[in-house]
Amino acid sequence: MAISKQPNGKWRADFNYKGFDGKRHRKVKVFTTKTEANVWLATQQVSKSNNASKQKDMTFIDYFNEYAEIHLKSGLKESTIANWEHVRDNVVPIYFSNLALSELTRNIYQNFINEHSTGKAKSTVKVHHLIIKSVIQQAFHDGIIDVDPTYKIRLIGNDSKPSAEKFLEADEFNSLIAHLTSNKHYLNTKSTFLIYLVALSGMRVGEALALTASDFNTEKRTISINKTKQRSGQITTPKTKTSIRKIKMPDVFFKNYNDYVSSIDGNHLFGDTSDPTYLNKKLHRISEQLGFKNSISIHGLRHSHASFLLTHGVDISYVSQRLGHADVSLTMRVYAHLLNQLKEQEEEKTISILG
Repeated sequence: MAISKQPNGKWRADFNYKGFDGKRHRKVKVFTTKTEANVWLATQQVSKSNNASKQKDMTFIDYFNEYAEIHLKSGLKESTIANWEHVRDNVVPIYFSNLALSELTRNIYQNFINEHSTGKAKSTVKVHHLIIKSVIQQAFHDGIIDVDPTYKIRLIGNDSKPSAEKFLEADEFNSLIAHLTSNKHYLNTKSTFLIYLVALSGMRVGEALALTASDFNTEKRTISINKTKQRSGQITTPKTKTSIRKIKMPDVFFKNYNDYVSSIDGNHLFGDTSDPTYLNKKLHRISEQLGFKNSISIHGLRHSHASFLLTHGVDISYVSQRLGHADVSLTMRVYAHLLNQLKEQEEEKTISILG
C-alpha cells in the first residue's frame, strides 16, 4: 500500500494484493485529499481481511473446487489435468466431506494419507498429496489459515511396479485376446467387450466409455475418438488436440463389434458405466486364470497394446499417434524400458551380420 502526491496536487493511492489465482493485483485511485486516500486504503484492507475470514469458514471441498477451476485453465499438460480431476472428483469428496478449511490439522491430514495409501503405490499417493498440498499452501500463504497442515507429513504406500510389470508380454497379449474371443456370449458382455476394445485399440478407458455407435465407420474400419467420459459420468472433449484422432481396426474386430452392438440397446456402447474399477478386478481374475506373470490394470492394457506393436516392429511415431500422445518424446519416455530391450536385440543382430 502506498500514497503519493501527484504533480496536480491530488493524492494517488495504490493497493496491492495477491488474488485467488496466485498472481499479484493492483487497485489505483486518485483523491483530492490525503485523508480520503488513507480512508480508501483502510477500507480495501478491511474488505480483503473480511474475504479471507469468509474463505476460512468455507468447506475445504468448496475452496479446492474454486482453486481447481482457475488452475485447470492455466495450460496444464493432459496427464496433470487428469490427475487434478481425479483428485477433485474421487479423493477430496471422500476424505474431506463437510470439513471447514480452518478445521484442517496435521493429524487429520496424516490420517488421510494413511487411509488413502491402502493398496496404492507410493507414487500415486505422492501425486495426490502434491495436488492437495498445493491448494492448502495457497490458503496458508494468503493468510486464510494460520498453519500449513501438510508440513512434514510422512508419505506411505506400496512400492511401484517396475515398468516391465505394467504390461503383458507378447504371448500373454495373444492369450488374452484368444480368451476374450473364445465365446461369443462372453465377448458380448459389456465388461469383456470393453477390455477387448482397449486391448486392440490402445485407447484410454475414458475414451472407450464415451464411444457411441456413430463413432464407428464399418466401411473404412475406423473409430473416431473425439470425447472422453470422466469418473463423474460427464462427457467432455479431450484436453489436447492430439487426443482427437481416428484409428484403424482389424476386420475381425468389426465382425465382433457388429455382434456386440446388435445385443445392446441405445447408441452408447457401454451405457452409464463410468468407473473402471470393476474392469481392473476382472482383468486380475483373468490374469490369474491364464497364469500371467503379472496382473495388469485396464490402463496397463493400453501399455500392453503399445508394447505389442513396438515389439512387432511398428514405427514408434505411428504408435504415438495411435495412442493420442502429445508428441513422440512422451511415448519414448513411457516405453524406455522396452525400447532399451529392442535396442539390445538390434545390436545383437548388427554384430551377427558384421561377423
